[in-house]
Amino acid sequence: MAYGNSVKTDLFSTVYDGETYALGETRVQPAADVTDADASLKGDRIWLFVQADSSGIAVNDLCKRSSSSASYVAQTAPAAADTELINLIGVADHAIAANKYGWIVVKGECVVKTAGVSAGNNVTSSGAAAGTGIPAAGGATDSYAVFGRALTDTTDGVSDIYVDFR
Repeated sequence: MAYGNSVKTDLFSTVYDGETYALGETRVQPAADVTDADASLKGDRIWLFVQADSSGIAVNDLCKRSSSSASYVAQTAPAAADTELINLIGVADHAIAANKYGWIVVKGECVVKTAGVSAGNNVTSSGAAAGTGIPAAGGATDSYAVFGRALTDTTDGVSDIYVDFR
């Protein structure tokens, strides 16, 4: 059960068996804590409490709202086609097992699975693989799905990206 006006003292990487916080609840991680966790990242980060769908979510996955009617059930974004920004929900900083609960990044700098991204690229959801972002071409096919701006080139399948899922 969720508890209103709770104080978060555990790590954002904690995975929960139940709805320890209210689904859709947000928290701010101060810039100093972000940089302590990864020296290449700067600024505050906003996190969102979600439930993973029945497939679970892998670390650094781009996530979308599940096809269920629940706004805060997240799944790995598919590779097949553009996903409108309203359906994208955030980035998993850590793995969240199937049907478990956890926090995902919705605004700020984080590490995201990418393919072919260069620093300075706008990044869209229509990736080469599930949970992956690619450079936005800027046309009608993907400009509406831009969720971030790359801070680094793709290296080992990931990039540092400033994300904003609004």
